[in-house]
Amino acid sequence: MDFDEALKRIWPEVRKRHLYPELPHPTILDEMSEVGVLMRNKRINLNQDLCESLSEHLPAEHVLEGLLDHGVAHHTVCPWDFDTYLGLYAALKPELLDGDLVKQVVDFFMDVVVDTHCVKERASVLPDLYRVMDSAGVRNIMKGLYQEIWGVDLGVSPDPDVVSRLSRIPYLDRTRWTEAIRSFARVVGPLVEQAGSGSGQLGEHNMQQYAEDEIAKGLKEFSNRGFHAFRAMVEDFRQELEEAGQLPEVEMGRGKGIPKDADLLYYMQKSRSYNLPIRTIPMEKSGGLHPHSHSPWEVGKPVQDIDIWTSFGRILPGISQVWDRREGETHGQGESRPDCLVVIDSSGSMTNPCEDQSYAVLGAGCAADAYLNQRKKVAVYNFSDAPGGSRQIQSFTRDRRKIYTALCRYFGGGTALHLPDLKAFGNNPCDIFIITDMQITNLRAVTDYLLETGSRVTAVHVGHTREAKQFRSAVSESQNICVYPVEKPEDIPKIVLAEVDSRLVA
Repeated sequence: MDFDEALKRIWPEVRKRHLYPELPHPTILDEMSEVGVLMRNKRINLNQDLCESLSEHLPAEHVLEGLLDHGVAHHTVCPWDFDTYLGLYAALKPELLDGDLVKQVVDFFMDVVVDTHCVKERASVLPDLYRVMDSAGVRNIMKGLYQEIWGVDLGVSPDPDVVSRLSRIPYLDRTRWTEAIRSFARVVGPLVEQAGSGSGQLGEHNMQQYAEDEIAKGLKEFSNRGFHAFRAMVEDFRQELEEAGQLPEVEMGRGKGIPKDADLLYYMQKSRSYNLPIRTIPMEKSGGLHPHSHSPWEVGKPVQDIDIWTSFGRILPGISQVWDRREGETHGQGESRPDCLVVIDSSGSMTNPCEDQSYAVLGAGCAADAYLNQRKKVAVYNFSDAPGGSRQIQSFTRDRRKIYTALCRYFGGGTALHLPDLKAFGNNPCDIFIITDMQITNLRAVTDYLLETGSRVTAVHVGHTREAKQFRSAVSESQNICVYPVEKPEDIPKIVLAEVDSRLVA
C-alpha cells in the first residue's frame, strides 16, 4: 500500500476538519518505537508498522485519517502548549511521586481528552481504529471507557466499576483538568504501575514537539511552583531536557558547593519572572545635516545637491535627482551606561541556593539579567572566607551560564572579602550590587573602599545586625551608595529591580 500517496489526499481533509492548524505535512516512519503517533518539531510522524497492521482490517485512508486526528488534536486541544503539559504533570506529582508513572498517566489522560474531542467534535473515524486494535494492558480499560462515553461498541468487557468511575470525569472541560486528572490517576495509576511501561497508549508525548522558546516559557512558568518542585521536575525530565538543549552544562572539579544543572536552570528561569522590559536607548540630535532621500530637482534648488549617479549625468528639471538632507541622530547618554559587578555573600549565614530557594541569588540574577538585556557585561564576585580561598570570581562577560554558575556557588564558611580582588575590577568602571547580611569581618576596610570608589553602589542586607547599622552610619553622607535593609528575604528581587530600573532610565 502506498501510504505516502494516501497521506497527500487525506492530510488536507484532516486539516480542514481541525480548522487548519499550522502544522507541516506529516510523515510515515518505519523505525519508530511501539507508539503509533509521535510529534517532533510540530511534525506528526506515523508508525508504518501500525499503519500496515491496521490496514489489514480497514481502508488505508481510514487508518491515516484516524491517526492524524489523534496527532492534530494533541496540538490543538491537549496539551496545546508546554505550560499545560507541565501543569498536568504538577497536578499529579505530589500524589504519584514516581516521575515515569506520572508521565505515563498524563499521556493516557491526554489521549482520552483528544480522542473524545475528535469523536464528539470532529466526527473522527477513531472508533473504527480502536475496534480493531489490540486490547493489551491498560488499553482494555481505555477502550471500555470509550465505549461508555462515546456510545459505541468496541468489543471489550472491562470491569464495569472501573469504567463507571472513569466515565464521570469531565474530560472536555479544560477549566477542570487539574481536578479531572487527579481523579483519573486514582483509578488508572495503579493499573499503569501494575502493567509497567509501554502499557498501551496510542501516542507518546515528548519535548521535541515544542520549539525552544516554548520550552523556555514553560520552564519559566513552572519555576513559580517553587525550588523543590522545579528540581524534581528537572530530574524527571532530564533526558528530554538534555535532548532539547535546555540543561546548562556545569563545570566539574571545582570543589565544594558546585551547583547542579537543575539549580542553575531554576535560577536562570525564575529570574525571568522578575525581569525588567528592555528599554530602548534614547536618541539625540547631532546637529549635522546628512543626505537622507531623493526628490526631483527643480530650477532654483542648489545645483551642488544633485546626485549625479541617479541623474544619468544630466541637469534637467524633473529628471535630475537632488538629495534631501535631514539632521542626524546619535545615541544619548544611554551609551555611557556602565557594566555591572555583582558581589554576593555565600557564607554560612546565607541560604544555600543548592538546598533551598535563595532570594539573594535570585536578586543577583535579576540585576545581572537587567544589565545583560541592555547589552552590558556582568562580573561576579562570590565570597565567603575570601582571603582563605573561599571565593569565585567571574570576569566581565555576557555568558549567562557562566554568570549564574558563579552566583549559585556556595561556600558556607566565614564572611570576609579580599580587597585586592575587588580593586582588580576597578579597571572597568561599573555599577556595583552587593548582597550580604553585613556580618563581614573586615567590614571597615570594605566600607572605606566603597566610599572611595566612583561607582554607584547598591548594598542590600538582610536583617538588622550591629554590622549593618555600622555600615549604614558610615555611608549615610555618601552620594554614590544606596543601602536597602531587607526585613523579608523574598523582597530582595523587587528591591534590586527597583534600583536597576532607576539606573537604566536615568
